[in-house]
Amino acid sequence: MFGTFGTWWRYLLGKRSEVAQMDYKDAYMGKVVLDIHRKRSGKRSTRVPLSALEPIHRIDRESALAATRERTQALRAHREALLATRLLDSAALHAIIPSVSAIKVVRDAERWLAFEGNGRLYAMREAFAPEDDMQVEVEEYQFTDAPGDARSIVRRLRRVRRLNGLE
Repeated sequence: MFGTFGTWWRYLLGKRSEVAQMDYKDAYMGKVVLDIHRKRSGKRSTRVPLSALEPIHRIDRESALAATRERTQALRAHREALLATRLLDSAALHAIIPSVSAIKVVRDAERWLAFEGNGRLYAMREAFAPEDDMQVEVEEYQFTDAPGDARSIVRRLRRVRRLNGLE
């Protein structure tokens, strides 16, 4: 239990420098993420192509950029072994670029919008090219009980992407 608490505490301490830089886009994104957790009917572990994973925000704060650079270097150090399997599963991700949570996504047709793990996603994109055909294990949030919720969540995630200049 103390290990888990310590992990979360270090995670929160690492985010403290970003709090002063937050703006309306971050508040809106936070509300959307809360609604994803509140409205989901389930979640499952699945593998998706790295090329089909899309971030919902940019990595543009210095602390996040530094963490992304470190993650990219760590992935590049293991690149050949990872290319042999063409898989970034949860065990490999946790061993190479540990985090407190999985990469969490919502499906949007033929792509998956990552609402958790954007820094790791940017690092993976730096370390691997689309032609590497890497698969990534993610936690996909589902809304099968209420299709209207799914459409609303996807529409709002697209809006977060637009606010961040990604669409």
